[in-house]
Amino acid sequence: MIENLLKRHFLKIVILVCTLITIPFFIGNNSDQSWLVIQYPWGSVKVIDTAGWYFKCGTSYWSYPRNWQVEYDQEYSFKVVFNDGGSAVMNAMVRFASPATVERKRNFHQLFGGNEEAVEAAVWAHLSDAMKSSGPVMSASEHQSARRGEFTALVQDQLQKGLFEMKRISKTLQDQYDDKGKPITVYATEVVFDGEGSEQKISRPSPLSDFGICITQFSITDVTYDDQTQRQFAQKKEAFLSAEGSKAQREKEVQERLMVEERGRREKAESESIALRRKAEEVINAQREKEVAELKAEKEKTVAETNAAKELAVAEFSKRQAETKAQQELECAKLDRMRAEEEAQAQIILASAREKSLDLGGAISEKERVLAEIEKDKQIGIAKELSHINVPQFIISGENSSQNGDMSGSLMNILLLKQLGILPGTK
Repeated sequence: MIENLLKRHFLKIVILVCTLITIPFFIGNNSDQSWLVIQYPWGSVKVIDTAGWYFKCGTSYWSYPRNWQVEYDQEYSFKVVFNDGGSAVMNAMVRFASPATVERKRNFHQLFGGNEEAVEAAVWAHLSDAMKSSGPVMSASEHQSARRGEFTALVQDQLQKGLFEMKRISKTLQDQYDDKGKPITVYATEVVFDGEGSEQKISRPSPLSDFGICITQFSITDVTYDDQTQRQFAQKKEAFLSAEGSKAQREKEVQERLMVEERGRREKAESESIALRRKAEEVINAQREKEVAELKAEKEKTVAETNAAKELAVAEFSKRQAETKAQQELECAKLDRMRAEEEAQAQIILASAREKSLDLGGAISEKERVLAEIEKDKQIGIAKELSHINVPQFIISGENSSQNGDMSGSLMNILLLKQLGILPGTK
């Protein structure tokens, strides 16, 4: 049964196998990183710029990459001569894009015919011209020290735009001298700008622009200077190191001088500080002595005022005491006078009473006379003793819870003193 089935479908199987074998000869596939130029047998040419399948039966086709990266080194490196006669061998890497439009792609194919080496050689040729024309703009020393980026940018601009117009000028090299010690003057090259000074003048347009090639990256990967230039660099390095050594020595001397000056300033500042501190101490001591003298004078003044006030108070007290004593003596004299007057009045009254007694009842007996004399002497003695009592002119009495004073008792005492004739009577 299987044999019958194979016999029945043999023709179909053969046709399928033949089709699978012959498909690669009739159909091709283009990647997104490349583009194709196809030429049919009847002479028609087609540019395939998209990714995917295409029919290629009996056709001729050429594939080109969309982007190129070429490294020019070894036998393809570039020798650049600078304006001081020094030279260097440089390796470079260039990335560029193939034409963008279909028309320019076809023109590109017409120029190079699918030969990628021819494309790389065309880029190398124009790059060589750009690098050789950029070298005289600076010296090897300038390129080595500070202007390498400027050199790379100048080369890249000439790669894309074309070779710039240059002019010859004389230039004095910095830090380079001849045997007589004079600065070395060399002829250099300078880019010429247009009248406005913003764009460089193009002496020859870039053929890469005519090819439709666009430079996307340019880098100088290695630079090897010639032996004489390297010796010049070594001499310059020695001179630089010597200058740096001299500079360091000068800096050291400057630092030492500054250190001496600073030490002098510090010692001066210390001396001024000590003098100011002593002056401040003397001012403080003088101020303290002044304050002490002022306090002492104030104290003496206060003591003198206190003593004067005390003496004044003592004088006032002595005055009042003397006045009080004089007043007491005056009062005693008054009391003595009053007592004498009372005694005289008593004698007069007694004599009058005696006369009246004699007139009325005759002469008194001797016993009565003696008793009367005794009574009189008694009263006179009492009055005499009472007259020696210091009696105040004024008496003030009042109620007090701490003393058992009695106003009536005081009044009775006053009345008794008046009756005895010690106090004068009132009208």
